[in-house]
Amino acid sequence: MGALTPGASRRARGFTLLIVLVALTMLLFGALIVMRGMFLQVTTLGNIAQRQRDVQFGDLALRQAEEAVIQTAQSGGNIPLELSASSKSWFYIPSATPWAPPGASSGANAGFWSSCQGAGQCDTLSDMVSAVSPAPAALPGGTQALVVVVPTNLPTDAYSCGNTGFTATYYDIFLHITESSGVTSANTETVFKLCTPSS
Repeated sequence: MGALTPGASRRARGFTLLIVLVALTMLLFGALIVMRGMFLQVTTLGNIAQRQRDVQFGDLALRQAEEAVIQTAQSGGNIPLELSASSKSWFYIPSATPWAPPGASSGANAGFWSSCQGAGQCDTLSDMVSAVSPAPAALPGGTQALVVVVPTNLPTDAYSCGNTGFTATYYDIFLHITESSGVTSANTETVFKLCTPSS
């Protein structure tokens, strides 16, 4: 057997070192890809959790909006919103029915929430409920809410309010809840039944 020469031994060590460096570089890139995926997943999960909180805050905002609708109808003499809220910026009568839900990913009202305040077609929840006595608490954590109330295309119903002599008029309450940083938001819709005396 021939003995290895010193030059061959150095070349073998250099080749081994090169393989180790390539393997370490690949491991580093693999670790970076895994860390990037983890950070992306954590961010996504955080946004999902925040959006869920936005929806929960939407439930609180809906109760406040419903109370403001009732108070507005009562302060106007127990009349439907078409008369009692005609001067309110949160009450909007669309020109076409049925009206496409605002804030949908596509359609006629896709960008509604970004321009509705300037167009006088919605208002902040805090402005809507400011006239309600006692004033409800603000939404937690600096959460902001925009609200618009529109008539539905459902007919009035003289039997839905029970045997009270009241007639039910139906309205859509749309809410756009945004967290304080503005990263996540949630849109909700509820059909609200307002009972007013039959005329």
